[in-house]
Amino acid sequence: MKISALFLMFLLLMVPLAAKAPTANDITVAVAALTDATICAVAAFINTPALELPGMQFHYAETESLPRLLVFDQADLGTFLPYFLQTRNSSNSFFASLLRTARGPLNDIAIQYLTVHAWQVGHAILQGSATTEWRKGDSVATLMGSVLSTGAIPPLSVDANVLVSGRRVSTPVKIDGTFLLYTDEEGYFAVEPISLKINGKAAEGQEP
Repeated sequence: MKISALFLMFLLLMVPLAAKAPTANDITVAVAALTDATICAVAAFINTPALELPGMQFHYAETESLPRLLVFDQADLGTFLPYFLQTRNSSNSFFASLLRTARGPLNDIAIQYLTVHAWQVGHAILQGSATTEWRKGDSVATLMGSVLSTGAIPPLSVDANVLVSGRRVSTPVKIDGTFLLYTDEEGYFAVEPISLKINGKAAEGQEP
């Protein structure tokens, strides 16, 4: 009896425990966290001066003014909102509104996403990186000019490799995918997944 019990314990120790599979809600939350973080990142670096969000680091190619690599280092979505709110002038005058828009044309969009999804500290923490593909000739000046003159952001492709953990997911969710950021026909900012893998497996509706 003792031998059998010891043998069973040995087998349990040798066989690794299977990782808990993320639920549909976990995946929804994780993808929303990544897209919101990406929106915040774009808004932060075109703000004048650029906002330094905690846990986010931008890396630039030589001679380029737009970042090629965004690194998430325990970036907590619940800490971002105050950084964008502080860019708002207490004055509600028309000219104050114009000045805010000129300095940070996407700040209000970032505030909207963070507020609607009600992120709190510890809800979603991101670890990983994302690379961006800008159009040839794009710069901070041309990007801001496009947003200010047309209200639209030029299409932007983002390749992400990010782990999302926190209190809003029951288990960490690994996201590998390509996302397209653009302004739709109705003038709304949109993020569309082009390809998406969750924990190494193609998401529903995606090719394996």
